[in-house]
Order: sequence, then structure tokens, then C-alpha cells
Amino acid sequence: MNKRKNSLVIAFWVGIFMFLSAALTFSYAKKAEAKEPYKIGAIFSVTGRASFLGEPERKTAQMIAEWINAAGGINGHPL
Repeated sequence: MNKRKNSLVIAFWVGIFMFLSAALTFSYAKKAEAKEPYKIGAIFSVTGRASFLGEPERKTAQMIAEWINAAGGINGHPL
């Protein structure tokens, strides 16, 4: 009876170890996915007659992207 109890305890701990190993593996896989950046495009008139409007718009868009990235991105994804 003592051998049976020991084998159940060992089986229990092996199961716990396997569960934790799987959980850690999947958590690292999610972190690897989170590093892909989101790509956002925009069209601004930075040359020509409307450049007095387009250049500040471009700088504002870049500034907002920097703010979002400094705050951790969107759900962990940088812009």
C-alpha cells in the first residue's frame, strides 16, 4: 500500500510539472506574438501648395505614434 501511495504522489507532481511547463510555453509564445508592430499608413501633402498643412499633420501623426509606443503600444503591439 505504501508503494501505491508513493506512485500516486509522484504521478501528481509529474502532472503538476507538465501543466506548468505547458503554461509557461504558451505564455512565452504569446509574448513573441505581441512584438509584431501594427503598420498604419497616411497620406499628407508635404510638398506643393498644400505643404503648409501637410507637414504639421505628418509631425502630429508621428508624435501620436511615439506617445502610443511610449505607453506600451496597442495591446502590446507597437506602431
